[in-house]
Amino acid sequence: MTRWRKTLEIVTNVAILAVCCLIGWSYFTHKHLSFGAQAAIGEQEIRLQGQSLPNLPGYRWGSHQKTLVLAIRKGCHFCEASLPFYKQLGDLEKSNSFHAHVLAVMPDEKNAGAGVLQSSGAAIDGVFDQPLDAIKVSGTPTLLLLDADGRVEHAWVGQLSAEREKEVIVAAEK
Repeated sequence: MTRWRKTLEIVTNVAILAVCCLIGWSYFTHKHLSFGAQAAIGEQEIRLQGQSLPNLPGYRWGSHQKTLVLAIRKGCHFCEASLPFYKQLGDLEKSNSFHAHVLAVMPDEKNAGAGVLQSSGAAIDGVFDQPLDAIKVSGTPTLLLLDADGRVEHAWVGQLSAEREKEVIVAAEK
């Protein structure tokens, strides 16, 4: 009987450890990108830097010294989670505390796209019905800081940490 109890205790402990390891692994991989995904994002950001983008319908890059493009779309969980930051950027621009014009570029039709921006209270101009590949973007959210010639100075791909959000603000101030 004690041998059976000891075996059961060992099996139970091993099962508990295995479940804890699985939960930990699941949390880590869900909460943090794998190294391969981080590398792929870094490669996308590097690939975008220095690219020249064509003007968009109704918007010319030269109309502002710098433009911060927010490539977002309705239904993108990461875009929606980033809306408070985008609102902050729009508020900074409105108060003349930001040295770049903030422009949302969305593949969504105008009513849907404008609805996303309005729901967050973000006072941001938008270009809608625009395929994102026209600005060389393959995923959302992607932020691009462009100079007056439409050349990408900086790129940020994915939902940004608070540290990377500060990076965006600092880059626009230079």
